Amino acid sequence: MRLQRSVQILTVLGTLATLAACASYGRERYRSDGQSSAVVAVQWDSGPLDQDYHRQRADMDARHSQELANPRADESSDQRVQRHASENQDLERRYTQGKTSHAQSLPPSDRQTHDDGHGHQ
Repeated sequence: MRLQRSVQILTVLGTLATLAACASYGRERYRSDGQSSAVVAVQWDSGPLDQDYHRQRADMDARHSQELANPRADESSDQRVQRHASENQDLERRYTQGKTSHAQSLPPSDRQTHDDGHGHQ
């Protein structure tokens, strides 16, 4: 009985919230000169950007794990940790930049790439 009452209350509250959210949708607005102006809402689909970010995040994390298991001979542990942190910050910065600009994919990195023959940056 108590559960049924809670479900009824939540249903009523949900319906009221939906109606309140939709009440202003499609409503015309009037400018000071009496002319109406329609309000158009455009929603950006962040899905493609999110997918690109998650793909690049997984690739980077896998590469970092591989580099931890098989350290580069020409790089100290401290250098590797610093490089990994820098690469992580670069990815996060590009993701934030992509969200801000409503991009479909991550912007390119402005980090210099160094091909050392091992496929590392």
